[in-house]
Amino acid sequence: MKKSSRDYSEIRNIRILPSGYQVCVTREGREFSKHFAGHSTESLRNAEKYRDMLLRMLPSRRRHDIPRRILTALGLKQPVVGVTRYPKGCYAVSWRDKNNRTKTRTFSWDDARGEVNAYKAAMAFRRTTLKARRKA
Repeated sequence: MKKSSRDYSEIRNIRILPSGYQVCVTREGREFSKHFAGHSTESLRNAEKYRDMLLRMLPSRRRHDIPRRILTALGLKQPVVGVTRYPKGCYAVSWRDKNNRTKTRTFSWDDARGEVNAYKAAMAFRRTTLKARRKA
């Protein structure tokens, strides 16, 4: 009997179990989940609909969202992973050094134009930090 291979490796918030699909979304330590029996396209579609509904209803994972005007000014659709916004006027990038210690660098701003530049600088710093880590 031939096994059918399905490539479901990029399904976010959906686990593939022997019995079907399980949608799992965690917010603030609380898990929201539901099981959909079977591996049919209909059960996958239902799991995706449920996941999308949950993600619309539940709050964002970020504590402080990056303002839409900043993303628009830089031509981005989604925030960059690893850059955190603090409402007191700075963006922070965290990484681990060679000795596995956590390091943080902040980028401050004074006005709206400065916030765009601070976010841009934080993105560039994160990119160079990741490149340096990959080389080491």
